[in-house]
Amino acid sequence: MNSLEFAIQMEMDNKRFYLEQAEKTAEIGLKSVFITLAEEESIHARILKNKAENLPYELVDTYAEIRSIFETGTIENIIKEKPDALDVYNLSLENEKKSSDLYEKMLEEATDENDKKIFAYLIEQENNHYNLIEHLIELIRRPGEWVESAEFGLRKEY
Repeated sequence: MNSLEFAIQMEMDNKRFYLEQAEKTAEIGLKSVFITLAEEESIHARILKNKAENLPYELVDTYAEIRSIFETGTIENIIKEKPDALDVYNLSLENEKKSSDLYEKMLEEATDENDKKIFAYLIEQENNHYNLIEHLIELIRRPGEWVESAEFGLRKEY
């Protein structure tokens, strides 16, 4: 299996993982996040398959939909009620880091400008996913780690 085939398989594995998490949660906001992440991983796999088969592909930013979920503020309340989800988010974080690392390596090895664009795009997408998951983890951990008196001190806004 070459690195491109491995990357396609990794994207499909990540898609399955996110779909499984969507099935396991009853919370609509989290379900939406997981389904969107699964769709994005599928798009990444399709881009890589098209590249492997010398077919046309389009590099699009699909991250805006996930950002809009956080702007409503409703996801924060759902996440805080499910602290046991931390293990899932940590595993997701590891998966996204592995994907990003692989694409970094593939970018370094790429000689064709189109290949470099694809891998740079995928790195950005995986880093967006990583940042999203880090935000989910912060929302879970913050209430349990916050010990400062509300009366004193400067605090970051939620």
